[in-house]
Amino acid sequence: MSSAKLKLVQKLKLKKYRDELKLFAAEGLRLCEMAADFQIEFGFYTAEFLKNERAEKLVNKIKTCATLYEIPTATFEKISDTKTPQGIMLILRQKTFSLEEVLQKNLIVALDAVHDAGNLGTILRTAEAFNCGVIILEDSADIFNSKVVRASMGAIFYLPIIKMTRGEFLSEMKNANVEILAAALDSTAEIYYNHAFKEKSAVVFGSEAQGVSLEILNAAQKIYIPMTGCAESLNVATAAAIIISEIKRQA
Repeated sequence: MSSAKLKLVQKLKLKKYRDELKLFAAEGLRLCEMAADFQIEFGFYTAEFLKNERAEKLVNKIKTCATLYEIPTATFEKISDTKTPQGIMLILRQKTFSLEEVLQKNLIVALDAVHDAGNLGTILRTAEAFNCGVIILEDSADIFNSKVVRASMGAIFYLPIIKMTRGEFLSEMKNANVEILAAALDSTAEIYYNHAFKEKSAVVFGSEAQGVSLEILNAAQKIYIPMTGCAESLNVATAAAIIISEIKRQA
């Protein structure tokens, strides 16, 4: 095996190389099981990983369509991005989607400067569970960041996701007659469960620190989650789950 492949994995820890090469890494038994039908470039596993019958079945399946290299545990630990690596990693081709594919969904989740990889991955997991499309706006975490991939629990393999600028988002949603909503603690906002959501909606969630950008807020119907406790706000992933669930309940 060429050491170039090991060097490539190290490069993929940086966004600029993920963008350039259109590749990303997925680690762990469950994630790699979900990625087994994805476009796999190559992968690595350890002898220790094969001691599990389920793991051996997975490796044998992947070997029918992609090259897997067995490497020492010490080497695997060097390329792994987790504290306790399970012993399998796949290098996958990034999937691209069109705006038309996203617009096929009745509910679109847009993420505006959601920096935290764990929150972004969790929102992707929720969006997939409720059959949503996803639009990533500027300054959000990279969806192919390893932490996002893990937190998505495999949703990254199935969700139609595209990237847009805020201006493009507002223009395209208007052209497609999609209602634009924004989660915001604002005196003009409507309680989320009192709003009569339209057949096609796009709901925007921003970072906990700064919220949704003014550019989006000025063009959106603002909604909020009423709280009776002492907390000033909810974690953005929690807020997204609550609002997405209500929109789907009304559908």
